[in-house]
Amino acid sequence: MSFINRSMRKLLLFCLVAIYLFLSACSLKPISEVKQITENHLRQIDIVESNSRNEQLFRQTLEQKIGTPYTDKRYQLSYNLTAASQSSLSSSTLNNTKMSVSYSLEDNETGGLLTSGSVSATATSGSITSLYGQDVSSQFASERLVRLLAERTYQKLQLYFLSTKNR
Repeated sequence: MSFINRSMRKLLLFCLVAIYLFLSACSLKPISEVKQITENHLRQIDIVESNSRNEQLFRQTLEQKIGTPYTDKRYQLSYNLTAASQSSLSSSTLNNTKMSVSYSLEDNETGGLLTSGSVSATATSGSITSLYGQDVSSQFASERLVRLLAERTYQKLQLYFLSTKNR
């Protein structure tokens, strides 16, 4: 019995030390502090002009997240939206739409690439029997995806500027 008690104490002590080390390695920042650190950089981003409806929604959502831009544009954000739609079942009216955005952020002063990446998301639409309803449902799903991708891109840019602040 004493062997089991000693083993349990050692295991408990090991778990407590592991939890302490894990939590001490984590850096918790409130959202207000993250915004304060990254806001100045984000407002200096010049976003490439949009051509299609989806690109306009992407740009508008990103601009709403960033806020009022500064007149001094230090960074250039380029992006490319791609969408693919496919039926989930041959006899079903459901459509899976996958959309992704590839982005790159360049420094206007040096011309160097600061960060790049891609984000993707999927939405299901079309549980409506009428063809018109399916088209509208597909359009709404596409618009939701574009907004979601803009929010995720904003978060990626925030993470980039936050990580450069901690270097």
